[in-house]
Amino acid sequence: MADVTWFKVDDQFWAHPKTLLLSDAAVALWVKAGAWSAQHLTDGHVPAGALRLLQSQARVAEELVRAGLWLHHDVDGWLFHDWTTYQPTRSRVLEQREFWRRKKAMSRGVSPGDTRGESHRESR
Repeated sequence: MADVTWFKVDDQFWAHPKTLLLSDAAVALWVKAGAWSAQHLTDGHVPAGALRLLQSQARVAEELVRAGLWLHHDVDGWLFHDWTTYQPTRSRVLEQREFWRRKKAMSRGVSPGDTRGESHRESR
């Protein structure tokens, strides 16, 4: 199973004053882009080129900027406002994945540095 990173959404998101004024397309973009950013460990950066994949347009992204949910990225696209306050950062996710990888390896009796894995252990 692939590593899964969760995108956290406040249970009051739907009723927040910033959200109440958004179009359905903007809410959908915010949710899809959040999940995409979490999956790809972008720390909340949404490049302009990702909009097509997320089935949206720049005008919808700009609606999120006007609402204060996104910021313009200095180089390309947009950033989620306060991403690192509410979401785990790329470095934190990678640390946790490494921790669990090592823990699983130790519980299986495999040296954490052994790249041969279970098949090597079973062939002894």
